[in-house]
Amino acid sequence: MAFNTNDFNDLLHQLPLPILITGDFSSHSTLGDAQNWIAEERWWKTFLLNSLCILNDSCSTYIHPTTGSSSAIDLSKCSLDIFLDMQWKTLNDLCGSDHYLISIPYGSIETSSAIPSWKFHKADWPSFSNEASELLGCCNPDISLDEFSEKLITIANKWSK
Repeated sequence: MAFNTNDFNDLLHQLPLPILITGDFSSHSTLGDAQNWIAEERWWKTFLLNSLCILNDSCSTYIHPTTGSSSAIDLSKCSLDIFLDMQWKTLNDLCGSDHYLISIPYGSIETSSAIPSWKFHKADWPSFSNEASELLGCCNPDISLDEFSEKLITIANKWSK
């Protein structure tokens, strides 16, 4: 009996969060007739389009031993609650296999900067407005978006914390 869409959905609903699913999903079909193939194709669409997030990047995960062609048949998916804390990558060494090893560290991603936040109700709005007018001007076409954003965040940090 083949694993079908309903089986997969039932499994997902039984799993507690967080969810991480990985595997070799090369889908070598052993099903003979077209009707079974259509059912298998529906299962794949459900797997790929369900609410789990794909961790894979564009790297290949498999090298065909005779042709040397590569593909990404190993998939890794996780629930949204851990997606931003996961970092998927393949390792360069095949270690004697035709599949690359996959590393998925959890919680080790270092972001360049945290998302800034301010206490708007405590802001000194007149001082903020004056400094913003002085440093940013009202119509400076030569300032880049990055430079504008950096200056605005600096002013906000000074007058809104």
